[in-house]
Amino acid sequence: MDLMFGKLAINKESHTLIVAEFSDGHEGDLEHAKKLVDAARASGADVVKFQMHFPEVEMVPGVKMWAGDLQDILKKVWFSPEKHVEIIRYCKEKGIQYLCTPFSPKAVDVLNELGVDGFKTGSGEVYNLPFHRKIAKISGATGKPVFVSTGMCTMKELAETVSVYKEEGAHFMLMNCTSEYPIKDYTHVRLTLISKLKRKFGVWVGQSDHTTDNYTGFASVALGAKVIEKHFTLDRAGTFPDDFMSLDPGMMKDFVEGVRKIEAAFRHSSGRGSAINPRGSLPRDKKYSAELFGKKVKKDIPKNAILQWEDVG
Repeated sequence: MDLMFGKLAINKESHTLIVAEFSDGHEGDLEHAKKLVDAARASGADVVKFQMHFPEVEMVPGVKMWAGDLQDILKKVWFSPEKHVEIIRYCKEKGIQYLCTPFSPKAVDVLNELGVDGFKTGSGEVYNLPFHRKIAKISGATGKPVFVSTGMCTMKELAETVSVYKEEGAHFMLMNCTSEYPIKDYTHVRLTLISKLKRKFGVWVGQSDHTTDNYTGFASVALGAKVIEKHFTLDRAGTFPDDFMSLDPGMMKDFVEGVRKIEAAFRHSSGRGSAINPRGSLPRDKKYSAELFGKKVKKDIPKNAILQWEDVG
């Protein structure tokens, strides 16, 4: 199924959408969030992704992460619905697509009321079927896409979640994801799941990538990923827990340029034109054409004469 995410299309001809995931790296500061939006747009990202948390209703206290108690962290960096309203307006003004992950049914309701163009679900909710059905119903009624992360589940659990979306006639795609922050062992990335998920469920598949560099992101394009999500920061040496594993503006720009070059390299694989040159004929006016590098006859050869090796060079 082709998807429309705001003005962005996801189909066979569309380029890979690149999502700059901010997590809560804005640390609750609206002006810092705007700087992140500006930097992501300047780097070439198509989408900026936020998170909507209501810490008291979405988790119990005492969940420890590398940076401390998760609920305490979320309270300190809380980005209110009012700030989301302003950042949605700002994204429209700057010409970049806003996306947000809700972490509770309340957050789903708030985002829906704000008129968002789509939803992204986190891996921790992948087998929360009532939560997914709530979003699937909205998608089925409106056509708004849902980007479903697949980390933290078995294939059987994922199949049950996919069934919910199909039962509701939702518009969705899967995001292959390994829920390690960051991924240090690259055998855990499991890029082969991109093709496997696409075949098994018959949907578009993307890559939610938690590596600290660009290599697996590039590989996912070659494997057919239609959306790639990478964490993004202004400074990898910053104080927010995700900063060290995120792409900075220079790395994101390099990533976007690399993805676009890889896409261009695959663009003419349909068999049209010459296998050497997609235009179907060699560029005779170029110095690197066959006239420069190919074999040529050294002298005039009489008609019907047999060409010898020494006659060409």
